[in-house]
This record gives sequence, C-alpha cells and structure tokens, in this order.
Amino acid sequence: MNMLRRVLKVVGHSLTARLLLIFFVASMAYWQASVYAFTLFQDTDYLRRIAGAHIALHTDYILKDIGSPPDITRAKAIVARIPVDIRIVGPDMDWSSTSDFYLPEEIPFGPLRWLELSAASRSGVENWASGLDKVKFARHKEHTLLKIKDGDYDIIFASPRISEMPVENNASLIISLLGVAVLLLCYLAVRWVFQPIRWMQDGAARIGKGDLDYRIPTPRHDELGDLSRDINAMAEDVQGMLEAKRQLMLAISHELRSPLTRSKVALAMLDDAVTRESLLEDIDEMERLITDLLESEALNTRHAILRRETVNLAELIESVVSIDFGHRDQMINLDIAPDLPEAELDVTRIRLLLRNLIDNALRFNPADALPITVSLQSNANGLEIAVKDNGPGIPPEHLAHVTEPFYRADPARSRATGGVGLGLYLCRRIVEAHDGTLVIESNSESGTRISAQLPL
Repeated sequence: MNMLRRVLKVVGHSLTARLLLIFFVASMAYWQASVYAFTLFQDTDYLRRIAGAHIALHTDYILKDIGSPPDITRAKAIVARIPVDIRIVGPDMDWSSTSDFYLPEEIPFGPLRWLELSAASRSGVENWASGLDKVKFARHKEHTLLKIKDGDYDIIFASPRISEMPVENNASLIISLLGVAVLLLCYLAVRWVFQPIRWMQDGAARIGKGDLDYRIPTPRHDELGDLSRDINAMAEDVQGMLEAKRQLMLAISHELRSPLTRSKVALAMLDDAVTRESLLEDIDEMERLITDLLESEALNTRHAILRRETVNLAELIESVVSIDFGHRDQMINLDIAPDLPEAELDVTRIRLLLRNLIDNALRFNPADALPITVSLQSNANGLEIAVKDNGPGIPPEHLAHVTEPFYRADPARSRATGGVGLGLYLCRRIVEAHDGTLVIESNSESGTRISAQLPL
C-alpha cells in the first residue's frame, strides 16, 4: 500500500509520468476501440455469409476427397499430402492415422458462435448454410480440431499432426515486449523534451540557497530554452538588486556610526559623570540597535550568506559566557553533554544568538531566583541549545508574537524590561538561516525555555 502511494505521488508530481500515463491510456483506448470495431464487423451477417460460404465449400471438397462412406485409403492419401491426422468413427469402423489420436469424447467440439446466421440471413442462403451444421470446431492440447458429420460417420481432422506439438506461440510476449520498448522510447523522448525543467529546478534550488552566480544551462533553442534564459536574466537582476541593497546597508552603517562615535568621544570630556554615563548608555543602546537592525536585515532573506566553519559548540558557549557575561557568571548554570559532535556553523552569528538568548534570560530572571540554565544536548536532528530562566514567563497571548520584529509584551519599552523587540526576532532569523528551528515554551510557574535546534 505504501509503495502504491509513493507511485501515485510520483505520477501526480512528475510531468513526464503524466504524459506517459496519457500515452498509455490513449493506447489502451485505441486498442479497445479496435477490438470493439472488429467485433462489430465480425458480428455482421455479411462477414458470416462470406466465411460461412467458404467453410461450407471446403467441407464439400473434403467429403468428395474422402468419399462417402469414408474410404480409409483416400484418408491415408490425404494424410500423406498435408500435415494433418485423421480419425474416422462410424458404425463399422474406428480408424485413425496415428495411435495417439485423442478420444472423440475428450474433445470439446462446438460451433463457431460468430458464424451463426440470423433467421433472415439463413433463409436466403439455404443452398450452403446447411453445410455449416455438419461442421464443429475445437481447440484441444494446442491442436486445432475439425469434425465433419457425414451421415453416421464422424470425420475428425487434427492440425498439426498429433506427433508434432505446435511451436509455442510467443506472439503475446513479443507484442508485450515491443509495447514496453515503445513505452520506454516514449519515456526517454519525453524526458529529453523536459530535461530543461530539471535544470530549472536545480538552478532555482541553488539560486534560492544564495548561489546567485549559478546559471541554468541553455543549450536548447525552444520555449523551455527561452524560459531558462529568462530565469538567468532574472537571477542577474536579483543579484544586482541584492548587491545594491548590501552597499546601501554598509553606507547607512557607516553614516550612522560615525556621528555616534564622535558623540562618545565628546561625552568622554563631559565633567558631569552622571549625565555622561546616562548619555553613553543611550549611545551604546543606539549602536546595538543599529547592529541588530543591519544584522536582521541581512538575514531577512533567503539569500543570506553564512560563513560556515567547523566549530565545537560546547567551547563556543563557554567562551561567550566567560567573555560577555563573566561579571555575572554566578547567575548562569551550564549543562553541556559530553562528547558532542562538531557542527558547520557561522560562528559570528551563533555567538550573537547565544548573547541575545542569555541576555534575554538574565533580564527576566528575578534577582532572588535560581540561576538561568544554558544547556547543550544532541538528538536525532542535530544539536539543541536551550536557555531557561525562572522568571514570570510570557503571557500565552504574546507567546506566538515575541519573535516578530519590534514586538514586545511590555508596551512601555522600558530599558529595565528589555530593548526594542529585535532580540528574539534576530535569534529566529539566525536559527532559520542555519535550517534550524527556534521553539519557545513558557508558563508563569517554571519560567521561559527557548531552544534552538541546529542541524549538524
């Protein structure tokens, strides 16, 4: 049943398979129509009268040749001339040209149904139609048998001779093999015709993953070849737009950071320490906001380019905790499984992911609560990074929206309760860029657990 479902799925998805199915159905319909047309023709009185007249005439010739009553000498002469065996059964004889001849009672004789004339046709050809009543036919053990009634005698002909078993008829097998060969040739022809579609699928997949320099082969000069060239032209346009966007982002980054840097230098000379520290915090927050905006914009596309390298994720987590949260490491509990495999990841962005997740957990973890937990485990899907706090949790109505850009459960947007709502959005984009998933679980009793599933 599963195999049938897979086959149906392939047939339903593959254009080549659909066309072959159409060819096959059309061939079967044509064959059935031909058989039906022949049956109609065979069922006409016109054909019956022609065939019946020939059979009746042939029967008369046989009876004249063999004599009436049947003459064994003449029967032997017939057997000597043509490759048949004859058996004659009557009141005073039971003779056969071979001792292996079948017993008459074993042979399933009967009329040829399609030779039966209607009453109207029969009445018009009484001069020969009566000859058909003398003839019976049978197919027995690969032999064709004919029985002619001549008074009290039955004259039975077997073709070919009983001693000569007919050569096996392989016509059906040959026709079937020819049909399969024709179907295979049709498949190869259709596959060749639609080969550019497979090139387009591969090209779309590679371009979609960020390989904008890839171009679809265009050796064909038909409609599909034209479509391939149009897709290549579109990829070049997209590549140009993305490059222009990247240059714009770099320009914005430079233009925004330069005055902020000058402001920080000027504030360093301010005598009022309280005002200086407050303004420096605001400038630092603006710099982080610019960084997050640029990074989220860079990841907010299917064409985000990751600089992957082999990394020991356990060591990376320990490094982030030590360097970025060393002054608060007593509030962080590490739970890292031993002997974990290495992974191909963008280290810079995974470091940013860890910083955001840990900073978010520390922000919402009460001062008198247990430390937050940063865990790293392996499973069938890869590596799982999880950060759990012991805070009040996220209300259920906000849980589905906290990874949206600029969304915050606290509309006040106080610095004490969080930033501008880009942290978790940026975390989701980093994980998705690595083909992973970000899962958030939260309730008011046990706090919030955010896990990032990263494939190896």
